[in-house]
Amino acid sequence: MKLKATFSILCVISLAFGMSQSPAPASVSSYIVQGHTLEAATNAVSSVDGAITHELGVIRAVAADLTDRQVAKLRSRDGIRRIYDNGAVETAARRIKEEDSTGNRSADSSGSSAVYETHYPSLVRADAVHDMGITGTGIGIAVLDTGLRKTDGIKYDDTGTTRIKAVYNAITDSVANNPLSGSDPAGHGSHVTSIAVSSILTDIGKYNGIAPGAHLVSAQAFDANGNGTYADVIRAIDWVVSNKKKHKRKVLNLSFSAEPRSHYWDDPINQAVMVAWQNEIFVVAAAGNRGPDPMTIGVPGNVPYVMTVGAMTDNYTPADGSDDILASFSSAGPTVEGFVKPEVVAPGGHVLGLMHGESQLA
Repeated sequence: MKLKATFSILCVISLAFGMSQSPAPASVSSYIVQGHTLEAATNAVSSVDGAITHELGVIRAVAADLTDRQVAKLRSRDGIRRIYDNGAVETAARRIKEEDSTGNRSADSSGSSAVYETHYPSLVRADAVHDMGITGTGIGIAVLDTGLRKTDGIKYDDTGTTRIKAVYNAITDSVANNPLSGSDPAGHGSHVTSIAVSSILTDIGKYNGIAPGAHLVSAQAFDANGNGTYADVIRAIDWVVSNKKKHKRKVLNLSFSAEPRSHYWDDPINQAVMVAWQNEIFVVAAAGNRGPDPMTIGVPGNVPYVMTVGAMTDNYTPADGSDDILASFSSAGPTVEGFVKPEVVAPGGHVLGLMHGESQLA
C-alpha cells in the first residue's frame, strides 16, 4: 500500500510538472502593416495567418492582430514597407467642473438647443461674414470625432433644412441607414460640431456657430471616453476621402491629438491626412493640449499641409480684446522638422457648445 501511495503521489507530481511546462499561448497585439500596395499588405498578413481587422487602403495598409513571431516573419516579406504599432489617440478634450470660475455653466446639461450667447462668432468676425449673406451654404464639413447628437442647432441649417448627409462609424465599419440616427455618448463630437455649424440664433439675431449654412458628415472613430486607435482614425479618413464627391465634402475637422513618434511624413495618420489634402480636402487640426511648452504640437497637427489651430481665451471678457491670451494648455511649436505651428489661434477656453449633460466629457 505504501509503494502504491508513493507511486500515486509521483504520478500527481509528474502530471502537475508537465502541466506547468505547457507552452503559454503567444501574446497578440494590434499592428498596422503597410505594403507597397494594399494587396501586398493583405497577402503578406494572410501568409503568416494574421487576423486582419481593418483594411486601410488610403495608406496601402491593413491593421491586424499578430504575434511577435508573425511580425518577425512579415518584416522579411517582399512588398512590406513598414510595420507600426496601432497606437492610441485621444480627442482634444479636457474634463472640467460643472461650473467655471465665474459661476457660469460650462455646457448645456439638458441637451436641448437652449439659446446662449456663444461670443466666438463675433470674436473671429464670423458675424460680419454672416451679415454679407455668407453662411457656408454648399460646403460639406466632415467631423471626425466621437459621434453626433442631433440637437436642433446641429440637425438643421440656417434655412431650417436637414443638413446631415451621412453618419459613419469607423469602429464598427458601418454607415447608418438613417443619417439622423446614431449617438454621441462622449459628447465631444457634438460639442465640436455645434461650434462649427450651430444655426441657433441669439436674442439679438446672431448665429451661435461659425458656418450655420454648411452641411455635415459625421465620422466616429472615438469611444465614449474620447479614446481611439490609429486604425480606426485612418479607416475614418479613408471613408471620408472615398466619399468626398458624394457628399461634396470640402473640410475635414480633426479635433484630436497624439504624441508624435516619428517624422511627420512617416506617421500613419499623417499619411492618411496628406492623402485627404491631395484630394483637395481642407484639413483643420487641433494643435493639442500638451502646452504651453514649445515643440508640443501633436499628430496630425504637425503636418505642414494642414491648418493647425491653437486655443486662446478671452478671460471671460469677450468685448475686451486687450486681455486675450494663449490658453495655458494649448500646444506650441515649432515642430521637430522646424515648421511654425499653429498657423492660427481661435477661441478655445470655456467655449460653449451643444452637449448632452449625461455625456462622459460634459
